Amino acid sequence: MGYKVKRRSISTDNTIKEMLVSFFKRLLAFLIILAFIAVAGYFLFQFAYSEFPPFAEAADDVMGWLKGFYNEHGVWATIGLIVFVCIVVWAFGEEAKRKDRRKEAIKEMMK
Repeated sequence: MGYKVKRRSISTDNTIKEMLVSFFKRLLAFLIILAFIAVAGYFLFQFAYSEFPPFAEAADDVMGWLKGFYNEHGVWATIGLIVFVCIVVWAFGEEAKRKDRRKEAIKEMMK
């Protein structure tokens, strides 16, 4: 038994154009949000650096070590190191969340 299927003729030019416009709108929104985050981070760093001497001392130590690492190993190794540290911090946070969820599950089971 056959079925009649009506097919709409969709212009691929409009579809591709809409996809590209949508992609660039999302990219622009992402870049604007990223710029706001960077500006806020910069001003918060400047505030903490000027108001809290222990933070300034620690920041100077880290920047001195990072500058020496950059001079010895180059830009890609420095970027890789920063990304690695960010991933490690994220992993520790996820592990802590997992432990908290497990404690809550055990607590619920004991009730």
